[in-house]
Amino acid sequence: MLTQKLTKTIEVLDRLIELTTKDIQNIKLAKHEEVFANIQTKEKLAYEFSKLKSEVDQILVARNKPIEEIFSPQEEELFNIFREKLLQFHKLHKHFSKLSLSVANFYNALLSQIKQSDTINYKNESFIASKLQLKA
Repeated sequence: MLTQKLTKTIEVLDRLIELTTKDIQNIKLAKHEEVFANIQTKEKLAYEFSKLKSEVDQILVARNKPIEEIFSPQEEELFNIFREKLLQFHKLHKHFSKLSLSVANFYNALLSQIKQSDTINYKNESFIASKLQLKA
């Protein structure tokens, strides 16, 4: 049972790693629509990962054994792979977050510069030089 859960969890992590790697490349290439297209898939995978991790935790707690005896050799190997994949995903996601934050800050700064309007006074009437409407 634990072997199956760990295997599924590793598969989910592999998929998250794959999508995050693609998203990093797409951010670098300014293919933001493709990044946005992956959001829903990644959210579903994150939910599935959370659910599987909880199930793994429940199995381990139910065993009620000393830590040295809790895993079989195969389970220990899978658990080590799981930890490595989780660390890899954590590093990738951190890098992705930094890139996306940088891009968001750039666009916010650009938007604020575009949105700033200068008032021009023609015949004592105030006109706004630029008007920009945004729909979010």
